[in-house]
Amino acid sequence: MRKTILAWTATALVVSSQQLLLAQSKRPVRDAADSSSRAAVARIPDSDDEESGVGLDFESITEDSDYESIAPKVIKTRSGKTQLTSAEDSVLIMPDSDPIVEGVRTETVSAPNCPEFWEHRSGVWGEYLFWRPRGADVTYASTVDGTLATSVPVGDRSVAAFKYDSGVRAGANLALDSCSSITAGYTWFRTSANDSINLPGGGGSFIAAETVHPNTINVAADSLSASAIHDLSLQMADLNYKGLIWGDDCFAINSIVGVRYANLEQQFGAVYSILGTTTVDTNINFRGVGPRFGFEAERLVNNHGFMVYSKGAVNFLVGTCAADFTQTNVFAGTQAKTALQDSRILTIPELELGGGWQSCNGRFRLTAGYYLAAWFNMLTTPEYLGTIRTTQNTYESQIKTLTLDGLTVRAEARY
Repeated sequence: MRKTILAWTATALVVSSQQLLLAQSKRPVRDAADSSSRAAVARIPDSDDEESGVGLDFESITEDSDYESIAPKVIKTRSGKTQLTSAEDSVLIMPDSDPIVEGVRTETVSAPNCPEFWEHRSGVWGEYLFWRPRGADVTYASTVDGTLATSVPVGDRSVAAFKYDSGVRAGANLALDSCSSITAGYTWFRTSANDSINLPGGGGSFIAAETVHPNTINVAADSLSASAIHDLSLQMADLNYKGLIWGDDCFAINSIVGVRYANLEQQFGAVYSILGTTTVDTNINFRGVGPRFGFEAERLVNNHGFMVYSKGAVNFLVGTCAADFTQTNVFAGTQAKTALQDSRILTIPELELGGGWQSCNGRFRLTAGYYLAAWFNMLTTPEYLGTIRTTQNTYESQIKTLTLDGLTVRAEARY
């Protein structure tokens, strides 16, 4: 009996040991099947290496990893090394022949398909402008040593000069396909210049009015103060077709063909203490429309979304300048009044250079640059006043250039 008990005991120990060993050998299989953080491998033959394939690196995945966050990270395995594949690849996660991953579920994982840098995209944009007009400042008064025509200047001239002021631009893009789009934009800008001068009197100095008609008195014994205000407002509307000339992963050049409408207004007023109060008012209004041609170039400078750009265009506006001049005195009433209309063709070259940043998928952009435009053959307030004062009621057309320059800051959303 004792020998029988010993035999049964030995047999039970052997069987228990075998079952324990078998359970430990199967444990990796159960862990691989139960853990959602594990990923299987889809073997794809490679012409250079039979062991190459596409899958996920087990070593980079822990038990706390989120499967959904790591699944799109498609990697290519070759000789124990991994690298990212292109964004368009789609990988089928399937069980591997290796028994360690038996029972893992099968899924299809696709990486997002982002548009190329050169592709046209629809969107909207807004822009802040900080511009200054040049070539339209008006000298309205000067300090002289007497009231006669032979008086000479004894002080600085007073000028109503424009400074930098704010404006806005806004628009939208409609992509026709990956290589062309329709763009529309609206520009609003307004600025004002104010200046004044006052003399104490009794010092032998007087103020000469530089904008009154030459056949009226412009210096008197009471000419001791003067003030002026000059306003300029600009509105423009553009409609363009933009087409790709050349582009690659980090560079794009587009041509622009379109039409522009522009309305530029200048309003000037001066008040002088001449025989009471004498005022001068002028208004100049240009409206024109015409074709425009240009280009846009953009380039990424690194992998973090930073970019540089340049824009250039030439506009030809066919329109009419309407101007009027009125001078009145508080006692004498209207002293001078005239008006004119002049048809002109304006040539307006534009250039903008700058840089910015865009998000990794290109849906959001923020750029800043320097803008410069020249309005050739424009009728300006100083030109008009100078013509009235020097040609004795006759009008002679003069070529004058008005320029705009300043900073631009633009935010754009694309989809």
